[in-house]
Amino acid sequence: MSDSRKLRTISSCLWAAYGDALGFPTELANPSLIAQRIGEPTSRQLVPWKRMVGGRFGALAKLDAGSYSDDTQLRLAVSRAIRGDGVFDVEAFAKVELPIWLTYSLGAGRGSKAAASSLANRGTNWFSNFFNNGDITYVTGGGNGAAMRVQPHVWCAGELANEKSFLPDVVRNAVCTHGHVRGIAGAMIHASTLAYVLRTGVIPEPSDWMDFAQVVQGLPEIIAGDPDLNTFWRPTWEKYSGSSLESIVLDVADEWAHSVGFAISLIEGGREDAYRSIVQSLDGFSDAQRGSGLKASLFSLAAAWLLKDLGPQKALEVVANLLHSDTDTIATMAGALLGARFDQAPPNERVQDHDYLEREAMRLFSISQGQGGVSFTYPDLLYWQPPRTSLDSVGRFGESLAIAGLGALENFGEEFTSNQKGTVWQWGRLSFGQTVLCKRRVLLKELPPHSLPDRRRPLPQTSPKNALARSHMPPQVATPDMFNQAPGRDFTEKNEPARKKSVDLPSLDELSDLAIRAQFDPALIGTHLLGFAEQPNGLELAMGYAAIVVKARRARLKRS
Repeated sequence: MSDSRKLRTISSCLWAAYGDALGFPTELANPSLIAQRIGEPTSRQLVPWKRMVGGRFGALAKLDAGSYSDDTQLRLAVSRAIRGDGVFDVEAFAKVELPIWLTYSLGAGRGSKAAASSLANRGTNWFSNFFNNGDITYVTGGGNGAAMRVQPHVWCAGELANEKSFLPDVVRNAVCTHGHVRGIAGAMIHASTLAYVLRTGVIPEPSDWMDFAQVVQGLPEIIAGDPDLNTFWRPTWEKYSGSSLESIVLDVADEWAHSVGFAISLIEGGREDAYRSIVQSLDGFSDAQRGSGLKASLFSLAAAWLLKDLGPQKALEVVANLLHSDTDTIATMAGALLGARFDQAPPNERVQDHDYLEREAMRLFSISQGQGGVSFTYPDLLYWQPPRTSLDSVGRFGESLAIAGLGALENFGEEFTSNQKGTVWQWGRLSFGQTVLCKRRVLLKELPPHSLPDRRRPLPQTSPKNALARSHMPPQVATPDMFNQAPGRDFTEKNEPARKKSVDLPSLDELSDLAIRAQFDPALIGTHLLGFAEQPNGLELAMGYAAIVVKARRARLKRS
């Protein structure tokens, strides 16, 4: 059984990346644009192509055959954040991986990018990312950006039949970027579906699809069992959404059941025709529903079941060429399911970073068997702060190049000139084997030492949350009226930290450091909390401050 699971874990990982790479050129494109990109109007093999990257200030870049999009990029980021002992380091994922991903993201949606930008703020925690960018807000984020990346939690799960062994981490992962239950539920359903296939070797029958509504209904219990989510996330979420969690969960579970019932009624005649009918009838071609997390989970499940007899390669061709649907994301999710059923790698065509993908899949399988594995070393989170802009994530470190948070980078190939003066795009390879197309300055800045992984620092043996507790500096005196230095100042942190002026209030970073250095003095902590009450966004600031201080205190108690 373990050998079979190992092969199917690797197969699931590789076919997920293959589906992403196959559907990437057809995403939001018509036959004319596809032909312009890859030389023919349909995507049936992995070929080199060109794409505009970076929006209006971007560049026309050459992509090698098998280049994948943000789907696989974020899946690898999740995988790195799963430690060798199976613990999902959600803080490293939210505070290091997601902000740094912005410098090399390909094909990402506006919602995921807005969430990642917000997480770059020191005062924003993974459970308090309630950003509001006008037409894009956290609580309305119901897209498929979470569902497409959660497969590593299943690949490393020790008990596939016990959903409690992986769904809590799936939820923690999803809420980093998505605040609508639709986006969280889509991730939960896809993870549960993948666990079923990996455990049984069978794609769930349509008669079983309705049962996944129960997975959605279990969300409040998962939230209640997580102190961070239950204490900080839930009350703030209910405040901003204006609804109780239970009522929205029931609405989304009913939405899933309704969509499943409609999809089952369309399964007749040719399998390819049935897949198109399901996507079309459930508004999978519309701007409003194309990227829905709930719909992506259903469409990928329907595609995997309807097209399974074609084999993974032909099945993913059908998905990748159903134009005006979310081709790459549905194909990557269907590829994960089909690969978990078929223990075979994609033939002949190697997706980009094949060897690294395979190594990560094997590492996650080892974790699932209780054998442990190597952990990725992140910077010390007590001192870590993402660069002011993603443009500065690539920089010099001594005589070498590096990406903040991830480590050494070796550039190769031509530079693609950007429409933004002084910037270029260029391919590079990270020391652990991932290939990235990075936007960077022509004249690179020096990266500070604390922005890079500390390979000399021993890894903690328990949860990496302990990184927040490193405080060996002497106490610093603080005055009770420190909040009164600049009355009326808006304490809201933006995507780029404000430059300090002599009259500025202490930042959240400075205040939490003061509390830790003062040996968690109750009077000082109380003064800080009361001071937050006078700020426009005091609730969010108090939540972030309390989380940092409490985690540091807990880690200090464990050590002593």
